[in-house]
Formats: sequence, C-alpha cells, structure tokens
Amino acid sequence: MAANDTLLASYPRSGSTWLRFLLFECVTGRPADFSSVDTYGTWKGPGVLPGGGRLISTHERYCDVDRKVIYLARDPRSIIMSEFRLRQRQATAEGSFDAFVPSFVKGKAGPFGSWNNHVDFWVSSLPARRGNLHLVKYEDLRAGPEECLADIVRFLGIPADGALIKRAVENNTVERMRSKEDEAPPQKFKRARSREVRFVNQGLTQGWKEGLTSHQIGLIERHMGSTLIRLGYGLSNQTASAADGP
Repeated sequence: MAANDTLLASYPRSGSTWLRFLLFECVTGRPADFSSVDTYGTWKGPGVLPGGGRLISTHERYCDVDRKVIYLARDPRSIIMSEFRLRQRQATAEGSFDAFVPSFVKGKAGPFGSWNNHVDFWVSSLPARRGNLHLVKYEDLRAGPEECLADIVRFLGIPADGALIKRAVENNTVERMRSKEDEAPPQKFKRARSREVRFVNQGLTQGWKEGLTSHQIGLIERHMGSTLIRLGYGLSNQTASAADGP
C-alpha cells in the first residue's frame, strides 16, 4: 500500500457495503452499483483520494504503518444476527442459531477473530494513537447519515459538498440497495443458495432486542461487555443489574 492510501476497516457485517456505496458517490460523483463499487476499495483500485490515494476496504486486524483509517463499528448484538442470516443464505450455517452464539462470541465462527478483539486492535492501533483513526458507529450513520458522511469526507481531505452527500444518501436507502442487489451480475452473489435471505438486510440497529433471547444477550455481554461500554453501546438492563448486584 502507498503511504497516502486510506483504510476502511470493519468487522464483517458492520455495514461496510453501504458505507462503500455512500463514499463512492461522494468521492466520484457517480451513481454506485455493485459492479462500479467493486472496482474500487481494493489495493488494485484507482487512486480517488487527494494525492492519488486509494480507499481500501479490509476486515483484517493489520495496519502496516501510520495512515488514515476509517473504522466502522457496529453493535455485535446486531452483527451476530446478520452474520447467521448470511450463512443461511449461503447454506453454510451449521446447526442452530443458539449453537452459533457461543462460537461467535469466542471468535471461532470466522477468520477475523472475536468482535471485541477486532475493535480493541483498531481503536488502540498506531493510527488511533496518533489521531489518524476516524471512528464511525453504524448506528450513528443510520441515525444521521448526512452529518456522518460530511465528517468522513472532511477526514479524507475532500470538501463536504452538501448536495452531493444528500444525493448519495437518497440513492442508497435500504430499498435502493436491495434493488441494486437484484440488478447485480449473477457472479457477484454466486455463493448465495437462498434468494429468500437478502444480502442487504433491513439496516436495523435495535432488532437484537427482539431477535435475541435473554440468555444469548447475557452470553454476548459477558464476553464483550467492556468493549461494548468502551464504544458507548452499554449493556442491557438485565446484565447491568446483575453486574451491580451482590
């Protein structure tokens, strides 16, 4: 990677596809679809940032030097549900969701380790210590996409064009993203085994409160509580009360 490349780092299923679509339109001024966005976001992509830098998307816990990093974080209680749905789509889900939860929280469900270790690596990384990491919470991006995007674009060294940002948000709603999913080339989702389970989900931020059992929530929070608190997500009332008890 070149010194002026910027990393867009995230744990899988944190909303990085949506953010990549938004940034593509903000940086290039062109409508985003799965084909065009996939030509960017890799080390082979064109330099679209100031100084010819590339915006490179990664799920890895690795940063070679001090450089600009955008870190997209999402509540793991939402991620775990999204990840299991993706595995159902790809017919790679082994066993029940209840059996998947302990594997996920221990970092054994995928190649990128646990969510809390991933977050802790990036927010303590060299770029973070030197003020070159811009932390974005998926939930904040959902609640105020235009404001969050303007902050990200300025971090990249690009003037924040309000009209361009507004258009990017309007062009990439959940409904529009799902339409783009339907229009994408077949090879983009060649691993999909079930079209009934969407790649683009509903974009919910609090669905875990109804989708997880109290036991599942407790297990996640016992393993990841300190990092949840560190990022301002906090714990459920049940877990917080137990922690405060005798």
